[in-house]
Amino acid sequence: MQVGIKDPARAEVAASIAQCRKAGVRVVMITGDSAQTAAAIARDVHIFGADESTAGRVFVGGEFFELPQEEQDALLTSTNLVFCRAEPQDKQRLLKQLQGLDEVAAMTGDGVNDAPALQQASIGVAMGIAGTEVAKDAADMVLADDNFATIVAAVEEGRSIYANMKSFINFLITCNIGEVMAVFLSTLL
Repeated sequence: MQVGIKDPARAEVAASIAQCRKAGVRVVMITGDSAQTAAAIARDVHIFGADESTAGRVFVGGEFFELPQEEQDALLTSTNLVFCRAEPQDKQRLLKQLQGLDEVAAMTGDGVNDAPALQQASIGVAMGIAGTEVAKDAADMVLADDNFATIVAAVEEGRSIYANMKSFINFLITCNIGEVMAVFLSTLL
């Protein structure tokens, strides 16, 4: 007799990852689980579609870094990936590569082994409930509810604020250009 135990992902994660896809945000999952478990979880939360092949998209340990550099870069900039049995230095190396490709890399984590990568990421997000103090100190942002959907909502809010700032600056420039020109011309005269 075989017995299996499943710790299911939160219900809102799949919808949040779908929102990420629509917004142009790629999700790379890094986990300590085995390749089969990681691939199954990735399917459950829609990192991979039900009919998508995981061949060449799930990597165990450092096998990703054995690929030619061009292939690594192409994978990192084009698709969702899963890394399992990854070590802390693998996380840092991935972040460095993503940043070298002009990608904005966010990292979530909760443990001491995540702290170096959280600090290196463009934005490090630590878990406030389950996270260690080391991870919280290394992160730029700490989630109060440990919920991936909160990160998606924060990205959406940040994009909205950025769009509003651009609109406001455009408004100021167009409205005040006449005043600036009048003052400039009167100063010249």
